[in-house]
Amino acid sequence: MDRGVTVLEGRGSYSGEKRDVLYCVVARNEIVRLKNIIESIDPYAFVAVSTFHDVAGIGFTLDENKNPIKN
Repeated sequence: MDRGVTVLEGRGSYSGEKRDVLYCVVARNEIVRLKNIIESIDPYAFVAVSTFHDVAGIGFTLDENKNPIKN
């Protein structure tokens, strides 16, 4: 999907089991595709979707004509 992912170290509160938590920001129109990819890899994955008012950075920052700024 050409998106970066941050890996956070997590631990289940109940089980105490260590596991990686993947954090990825995607555009609204990419959510279904991302969820389909996750489902194909791990049908039991816990997925939480949050809405953000503003995101800035590579892949999300637009110029004055609303075109993506690429470095």
